[in-house]
Amino acid sequence: MLQIVRYDRQPEPRAEDIAADLMGWLAREGYTIFSTVVVNALGQSMTIDVYHHDGPDPYVLYHPAFPPGGLGETIYLLPDANAMDELLQRAQQMVAVLMTIIARRQMS
Repeated sequence: MLQIVRYDRQPEPRAEDIAADLMGWLAREGYTIFSTVVVNALGQSMTIDVYHHDGPDPYVLYHPAFPPGGLGETIYLLPDANAMDELLQRAQQMVAVLMTIIARRQMS
């Protein structure tokens, strides 16, 4: 199930519409891909996508589920470029660490 997180941690009133059809919602709201980052660690990879549009919540960061590590499919609605940069850095680090832990567990 898609988790929807606002940067301000307030409830998201559009959550039901977003979760029903994420890609459709992004298109209807005018979001386009802003950047794609592939995180690699010990033979595993995950793609993190950032979408942008002009308007409220101009950035959306999306990462798919990573079941081996218990990470669910999530989007983050972000208010500005600084919040997006900060969260993207943290997400990359978190995913890389998680992948490394899982890979090492599988090796032992």
